[in-house]
Amino acid sequence: MKYWILFAALVLTACSNKKTILSAEEFANKYLLELKKNNPSVEYSLAPDLSVNANYKGGEYSHFPDNAYREYLLEPDSIEQVLSKFTQTANELYNEKQEIDISKIIPVIKPRDFITEVKKLTAAKDSANFSIAFNKYNNELLILYAEDKENSLDYLTTDKLGQLHISQDSILALSLKNFDKILPKIERTGHKGRYIVTAGGTYEASLLLLNSFWSSKNFSVQGDIVVAVPSRDILLITGSRDKDNLNWVRTRAQESYDSASYQISPSLFRWNGKKFLKFE
Repeated sequence: MKYWILFAALVLTACSNKKTILSAEEFANKYLLELKKNNPSVEYSLAPDLSVNANYKGGEYSHFPDNAYREYLLEPDSIEQVLSKFTQTANELYNEKQEIDISKIIPVIKPRDFITEVKKLTAAKDSANFSIAFNKYNNELLILYAEDKENSLDYLTTDKLGQLHISQDSILALSLKNFDKILPKIERTGHKGRYIVTAGGTYEASLLLLNSFWSSKNFSVQGDIVVAVPSRDILLITGSRDKDNLNWVRTRAQESYDSASYQISPSLFRWNGKKFLKFE
């Protein structure tokens, strides 16, 4: 539970004169009630760390309201929409196991410490052989693989890849081919050497893997292309020799990372012609 209670306290202090903001515990209880309303056959309980434990047909699951709470703090008036958005994925989690649609497996950029979080989210704590399928992208980022469902991303394990007869070496190429087909329209805004790129609000970080996209034809910058991906839906670009815009990107990346629902990294990364490496 990454610093979200401390973050909540800071926001509560800043907003105390504006309106009443739910505490982390109050929000977790509302999250719990929303899950119960949508899934009455599931047994839920609130854990001391404010995660929600679930028991369904003998299977144990865990839900973590952290990201939902962060998003709620940014727009307190949107609590109903936030609860609906973050709890509807449970419906897919409890559905009877369906065959994986290989055509919907896509690559997902995540921070290097995300594997532990994914294990919790997929509720595989009882599986001694549980292993998330991933490839290292650089020293800060990993590439995970997930089936892109209607309301959620179902991360693949090495066992699932084996059942699908997909090797660890070939999964990246397959997922990139799928990604290219489902990717929404990429939009770029900005000028004078700094840009913001959007691609549907879920896939922005994964654009780092589209090598042909990172060229001077698409981005007119001073020096090499430098990017920041503070969260999965924010992608900032400038040049390695553009001091002013580097400062802007660095500041914006840290601010976005601190308040993001799906954090990735506040670091900057430099394009070397083949991939992005951390830029000091």
